[in-house]
Amino acid sequence: MPLWTKCDLMTACKASDPTSNFLKNFDNIKGISIDERTINVGDLFIALIGDKFDGHNFIETAISKGACGVLVSNIKLAEKYNGLFVKDTKKALIEIGKFARNRFNGITVGITGSSGKTSTNYLLSTALKKFGKTHKTFGNNNNIIGLSLTLSRLPKNCDFCVLELGMNNPGEIRVLSKIAKPNIALITNVSSSHIENFKNEKEIAKAKSEIYLGLKSNGIAIINSDNIWKKFLIIEAKKVNAKIHLYGSKKNSNTRIKRIIDEKDGSTIFYDEIENWHLKYLNITQAENAIAAIAIIKELKLEPKKVHSLISDLKPLSGRGERLTINFNKNEKTFIINDSYNANPASMKAALHNFNKLKLKLHKFETVIIIGDMLELGKHSRQMHLELVPIIQKIKPDLLLTLGNYSKKINDKLKVTLNCHSYYRIDQLINDIKQFVKPNQIILLKGSNGTGLWRLVPIFKDIIQENASAA
Repeated sequence: MPLWTKCDLMTACKASDPTSNFLKNFDNIKGISIDERTINVGDLFIALIGDKFDGHNFIETAISKGACGVLVSNIKLAEKYNGLFVKDTKKALIEIGKFARNRFNGITVGITGSSGKTSTNYLLSTALKKFGKTHKTFGNNNNIIGLSLTLSRLPKNCDFCVLELGMNNPGEIRVLSKIAKPNIALITNVSSSHIENFKNEKEIAKAKSEIYLGLKSNGIAIINSDNIWKKFLIIEAKKVNAKIHLYGSKKNSNTRIKRIIDEKDGSTIFYDEIENWHLKYLNITQAENAIAAIAIIKELKLEPKKVHSLISDLKPLSGRGERLTINFNKNEKTFIINDSYNANPASMKAALHNFNKLKLKLHKFETVIIIGDMLELGKHSRQMHLELVPIIQKIKPDLLLTLGNYSKKINDKLKVTLNCHSYYRIDQLINDIKQFVKPNQIILLKGSNGTGLWRLVPIFKDIIQENASAA
């Protein structure tokens, strides 16, 4: 079954075919791409125009890599390359996404929240593949372009579609949800992420709750019963007559967590009538995301037990709590917890909490905490970074490395009692990092993506490779 026929595509975005030769050498369109670097043979290349780039400059590269055709907003280029012409390629992509969603008859799940969106998407979509053909948001494509691109790639014959909806500003979730039209909407949690663009946390809760505005009739709202905004979210969901499903540790939860314990390298969950569901590689925070996925599976009238072993074997996504291991001589090891993808106050506190539990398990290991600034906190930045001071004091790491202006304030508070070093730029830390890495350490890496802390990961992987070669 083709992803797109010429007729459907032109109808979706109201495009014209100036030369009548669009798709002349191809039967149909196999994929949609906005990046000439990742084009596959048979993909349509849509030439988007951004603040710092113009996709029209990469048409020849896209065609040389096997693009079946191009969608452009320059009539001369449309004629030159036998492409389709539209006035605005961004608007065209959005309309293609809407068309794809409207022709889709499977179940769509929308996921938003201050943290845990991508991990929950990963756990749920992997589990749903057990029950049918599943499409999902790839990577972090959770804005208007990313959502439209994900939907443009949605095959008509899929059974499930899992969509991640992100936001930085008020009103964005409303727009995304009305395009996504979820049958089920999950809000993983509400915290102070992106608070610089909001008056307070209640405004964030309100903005997140706008995912309900796009819910299909008889839609279902999945809500974390342990989040402080639970009651508010329930009220908002009821305004659109959504069915409410609570998950969490509260007694009135439809999917109730009785207990989650640290065990070995992962965690063990006791929920509903299920005892001893062990997740080999997922910590307590990730276990809560797994329960959110289970709540959705239950609402779909599918059997959760069928995916227990599958989820049990899953490892965290890169940058979201994955564990890297450096094997030194004499069977000495150092473990790196790579949680460098992003950070907000809630996820930072959770990461430190989980790290402290790991320290208690590996009490003979030295502990190293490397944290970068939590961005997009606005006027709350100083206060929210200083709130980490007592948590780090409790952990008592052997070494604390901070990256950024606000994290330095943590360093300044703790440098009398702890071994601390502060860095303003990631390049400085990159130059020094190898001198701090030794055998028998556990290292936590956590910070906002914009700090560039993730650039340390390839260096750690180089150290892993160097030691593997020396062995």
